Amino acid sequence: MKKLLLIFVTLFMFSGFVSSQTVLYEDNLDTYALNSFLAVVNPTWWTTWSNQPGGGEDIQIKNTFSHTAPMSGSVDMVGGQADAILKLGNKVAGAYELTWFMYIETGKCGYYNIQHMQSPGIEWAFEVYFRTGGAIELLEGGNTINGSYNKDQWLEVKHEIDLDADEIKLYFDGVLFHTWAFSNEATAPGGTKQLGGVDFFAGAKSGTTESPAYFIDDIYYAETVSGAVPIITATPTSIYKWLLGGATGTETLTVNNTGLADLTFDVNIVYDIDGMKSAPANTETGNAFPVKRVLTKVQADPTPTAGGPAPVSDASAQLHYDGDNASAVGWNTPPVTVTVAARFPNAMTLPYAGLDLISVEVYVNNLNTAPASNLMKVRIYGMGNTYEPGAILYEQTFTPVGTSWNTITLTTPVKVTGEDLWVGYNFTQTTASIYIPGTDGGPADPNGDFLSTGVGWSHLSPGLDYNWNIRANLLGTVAAHWLTVAPMTGTVAPAATKPLTLSFATAGLTLGQYKATVKLLSNDTETPVLDVPVTLDVVGVGINEIEKTGVMIYPNPVTTRLNIVSNGTINNISITDINGKVIYNGMSQSIDFSRFSSGVYFVKVQTTNGTSNTKFVKN
Repeated sequence: MKKLLLIFVTLFMFSGFVSSQTVLYEDNLDTYALNSFLAVVNPTWWTTWSNQPGGGEDIQIKNTFSHTAPMSGSVDMVGGQADAILKLGNKVAGAYELTWFMYIETGKCGYYNIQHMQSPGIEWAFEVYFRTGGAIELLEGGNTINGSYNKDQWLEVKHEIDLDADEIKLYFDGVLFHTWAFSNEATAPGGTKQLGGVDFFAGAKSGTTESPAYFIDDIYYAETVSGAVPIITATPTSIYKWLLGGATGTETLTVNNTGLADLTFDVNIVYDIDGMKSAPANTETGNAFPVKRVLTKVQADPTPTAGGPAPVSDASAQLHYDGDNASAVGWNTPPVTVTVAARFPNAMTLPYAGLDLISVEVYVNNLNTAPASNLMKVRIYGMGNTYEPGAILYEQTFTPVGTSWNTITLTTPVKVTGEDLWVGYNFTQTTASIYIPGTDGGPADPNGDFLSTGVGWSHLSPGLDYNWNIRANLLGTVAAHWLTVAPMTGTVAPAATKPLTLSFATAGLTLGQYKATVKLLSNDTETPVLDVPVTLDVVGVGINEIEKTGVMIYPNPVTTRLNIVSNGTINNISITDINGKVIYNGMSQSIDFSRFSSGVYFVKVQTTNGTSNTKFVKN
């Protein structure tokens, strides 16, 4: 059996270096139950375009045909349009072999593409159409490469992908078909040099009446040449600082690269502001139509009518990229459900931390013809990365007015914390030749034209150089910014480190505890975002622990882990319960308290400056 073998041909592996000749995934699909679904039985390697395992998008195991008996995977239209993703791990270095076998019957066609990102829909590296008449059409870099294949027999599809050399070779039945730069996108040269995933889609070429259905079997994915990658860590993993009111201080955070390629990083500061989660996410997912994968490009309104400037707002600040309304776009294969959004990164939101996002303005150009639903939803997402958002922070349904700017006042404002905010709206286009979301006249900002018709995100098609008419209105008073980091970006060579200086300022802060997170965004694909929690305690003169011994414990109350810090050397820590029983005695300054019962406890800390006795509560 070849199912899910993990083989190391060489005998060693060390940090940041992956041994050559490593089989990552090998599967003949023969050990799965008949009619089972790949993304259900093997979620480690498989998902679907809209992240719906077991549904119509999933590949179903069948025994109709097989390259190695008895099973193969069916990519078809039965129960829905198959649209399965083989996850390849977002590889950025090294060389790989990726091979499988395909069977396409007479009267049927086939299709697959490789994505630069494992999350689908962001960048198509290339697309391959297997036409009903036996023709092959490869789309890469804006070019179409033609060939042929035999119907009603198994076809070996093999890729040799060298990321270090930026080259891919595609073979059919052992014969080299074409060689090109892997970083190309399907529609244009140049893109992200990254190996993300394979999209096995039951798709026919646009404008044809071909019927898609095919089978896959004997999947093989291996690293053939080792690749050097960066690996990020940070020391310490969390930072605590206490200061008197009106004082300043610093701490050092060290960024480490334990890998074998240069590490690049950017710093984001996100404040934990009371009420930042003021609006629970609306988990409503029902749409008038299911999310549908669309291969064709969006198209601009051929006869746009400019809608003019957005309404004047009395907000304290406004986040947007767009100019006045100038056009709109639509999809030519409805029904299709779409979310359009603008990303406002940390550099834009951090100066407004403490304000509330109170309303969103969007321009809606057309509406669906009755009785189709025109309900839409404002969606606000939290921080993800540069090409897809995080979780939904807030969602609110609204009834739009067509050919007009719409102002949606949020029932519950969303607190701005410095976290990236993605602001957009979701709608369903039910008929062709209408153009719902309004745009400006460009030029597009890289953060101003995101869209999603499924789980993945992409930009407007080349040639549509617009920004969505989306504006976020902020109101309130900016919170005190007590934390700064320098530098805010950097490069760390392999096996090297880079110190960051965290500066604290308590001027204007009341006594109490403040929290933030330093988010390190890097090119480490395994850990693209590394969070370092930061805690600041602002204390007043007269607190015995500070005056006498310089000891602080946090958090209080404690739920899982109790932390103890001192400006002197700690010689011993002893913790007793309310009855005087000693439950801990030692030197650890971070104690797992999750196993202890709720109640009142006492901690005695002996330092070179004296002894501190503090009461605390376990929740």
